[in-house]
Amino acid sequence: MIVDLSSKVAIVTGAARGIGAVYAKALAQSGAQVVVADIDASGAEETAAALRAVGRVAHGFGVDIADPEQTQKMAAFAQSQCGGIDILVNNAAFMKPVNAPLLTYPLELWRATLDVNVSGTLHCIRAVAPLMIERGGGSIVNQTSVGAFEGGHAYGISKLAIQGMTVWFAQELGRKGIRINCLAPGMINTPAGDASRPPGMVKGLTPTIPLKPLGEPEDLVGTLLYLVSDASAWVTGQTIRVDGGWIKRVA
Repeated sequence: MIVDLSSKVAIVTGAARGIGAVYAKALAQSGAQVVVADIDASGAEETAAALRAVGRVAHGFGVDIADPEQTQKMAAFAQSQCGGIDILVNNAAFMKPVNAPLLTYPLELWRATLDVNVSGTLHCIRAVAPLMIERGGGSIVNQTSVGAFEGGHAYGISKLAIQGMTVWFAQELGRKGIRINCLAPGMINTPAGDASRPPGMVKGLTPTIPLKPLGEPEDLVGTLLYLVSDASAWVTGQTIRVDGGWIKRVA
């Protein structure tokens, strides 16, 4: 998908590697100035430097989204370096697979998962939305997961909470010019994704998924660009699953 984002400024969290780095590259290739944000500050700068090396405008920024003060600094950095913020992609997430029932799920991992995935998303939106409003509006994309539909203990619960938060923010921010939607990937071929899946999961699910069972980060890019561009100007509060047809729902 080809869109023109040459007048836009985007922040992508969790963008040092994996899906986030692919998102940052796609937005930069579409003309946006990109702030590559990640808890791994050196990795964020490496990704940004690679984009600058091919003529794109990109800045690395180290941020722990679980800390609201750091997300405020991230937004201020984008404002000062790029002149504003038009796009926020909340991609950063904490995912540590634990083979334990929810009744005995380790509380420290429960708290870490919700602190990053739910509260971190909230912090980023709160930091960025006022600056988007000053600029006349913007688009926010929250990365969720098919885990919100299929379970997955703390991780799946956190992603379902993000979808609920997205619906609520859509009501609050729509008349202020901000659209907010979710992109829910299926199984994606990344080191983090591979580490989270039990052995044999992809093979076992293959007969139940109409398209290929394991996607690549690039398979998500078209939907991302749709959601941040004017092509989705009348779309807000929605979750779009990009999962090869894994989840089978009629509503």
